[in-house]
Amino acid sequence: MLSALIIDDDADLLEMVGTILTNHGIKATCVGHADEITEILKKKKPDIILMDIYLGNADGREVCRTLKSSKRFHSIPIILYSAGQITSASVNDSKADDFISKPFNIRELMRKIGSLIKAKPSAN
Repeated sequence: MLSALIIDDDADLLEMVGTILTNHGIKATCVGHADEITEILKKKKPDIILMDIYLGNADGREVCRTLKSSKRFHSIPIILYSAGQITSASVNDSKADDFISKPFNIRELMRKIGSLIKAKPSAN
């Protein structure tokens, strides 16, 4: 079963995205704070990470850049999302694999997830 780590400080959105992924056959681990990510990733690497840019206590672009700079986690595809006005340059600088604006279309989100998981190297 595919697995996803979802990071968002909005509990309602976190639950909604988790439910959507679960309904599409993806095991979802939901986290409300960026400082929990490292502990979760030490236990199990997900197939994909979905992360809000504005996390309250952190900037998802910085978290993404840190993960992508790590030998251990760089191969995990990351989709950033936000309702704010985000420049493509800031997303590119974060080294995210993709970006989707909130509110997002479920089909578009699932298409992006499917595309990134298929493109993911088989050796981690």
